[in-house]
Amino acid sequence: MNQSTNTLRNISVLHLPSPPKSCKTSDWYASPIAGVPFLLRNVLSLQRSGIHDLIVYIDNEEIEKLASIIKDDSRITIKIHWASNSEQLKEVLQNRESQILLFNGSALHDKKEIRSLLKTFTQQETALPLTEDQLESLIKKIQRNDKKELNEFQEQTPSFTYIPGSATAHIQEQKDFRFQHERLLAGSGQNHDSLITRLLSRSVSQKMTRLLLNTPVTPNQITLFSFSMGIASATCFALGTYPLNVFGGFSLLFSTWLDGTDGEIARLKFMESELGGKLDIICDNIVHFFVFGAIGWGVATTTGDETYLYLGGLAAFASLASFMLLGGSIFKKNSGAISPAPDSEPSLAEKLANRDFINFLMLMALIDQLMIFITIAAIGATVFTIYLVYLRLTQESK
Repeated sequence: MNQSTNTLRNISVLHLPSPPKSCKTSDWYASPIAGVPFLLRNVLSLQRSGIHDLIVYIDNEEIEKLASIIKDDSRITIKIHWASNSEQLKEVLQNRESQILLFNGSALHDKKEIRSLLKTFTQQETALPLTEDQLESLIKKIQRNDKKELNEFQEQTPSFTYIPGSATAHIQEQKDFRFQHERLLAGSGQNHDSLITRLLSRSVSQKMTRLLLNTPVTPNQITLFSFSMGIASATCFALGTYPLNVFGGFSLLFSTWLDGTDGEIARLKFMESELGGKLDIICDNIVHFFVFGAIGWGVATTTGDETYLYLGGLAAFASLASFMLLGGSIFKKNSGAISPAPDSEPSLAEKLANRDFINFLMLMALIDQLMIFITIAAIGATVFTIYLVYLRLTQESK
């Protein structure tokens, strides 16, 4: 999407309706949802969707308290105008040759839905400004917050679009905050999660996310702790005894759960970063390298068969080679993690390069059959590396 075109042709208004009478306006919009205040979450979602200029309107004298919710947040790059009465709103809307987008501030807005909506305006001609009467009528309808009237006005006025938010995302009473928290948490996985990840890993990592979401712990700190657990598991595997192999398998499994938690928290709290994405990938692959090598060493030591030492080395270096072949494309994709571009579909290679094998490793450790695991790992990692080399050669030939 052409960002400058979008900025010129659309003017976005986030209308904050009055909360229930038992609640203060500032407290209502400062209430956290998945670790982020309600108002801030909507502003960040609109910003991430590609909106760069936003009018926040509420007919309420608490507007300064509302502004304090977001003014010092370093993640905010969007330009925000505040309107606390109808005259201020009229002043910023009149004589604008722009499509007016009115977002219902009592609903949580999804950035993917907004991106899809914005695409429909990029090819349209510049909208005509509303007449004085149309503008007066619109502002009265906004103040009444009558969804039926706003939808009717949209049908009659091509230059106005009302975005009420999906039916499942509305917040009308206090209990809805908890519902939205759980809804967002349930959807915090990745679109390319495998069936095993969804069934065996996300169910645990999301419980850990629930515990850590409202704490000051950052995703990068979780990544580094996950990395330390992975290195500890490699140390256990290198010693090769049955109890330590089981403990090493559990440590690596726990590391995998944490690895899911850091991404979930980053997405839920808008804390994705290029550094965080790279750190996560590098730590994962360093752990894989040492774990494969350590298993080969431990099995060779306990069985006296040096074949497993070579198999462990082969698995370790094949996993390192596949990371070097695949890492560039993943880094490039992660570097746009916080941009307004739509989420891209992962390639087959990226889908295969997951951590599902750790569940199989845990099983093999429990039944004391790590020699079977390291044999399969060496073959699988080598075949995967050959496949990546083939993909690289075919891409270069094109």
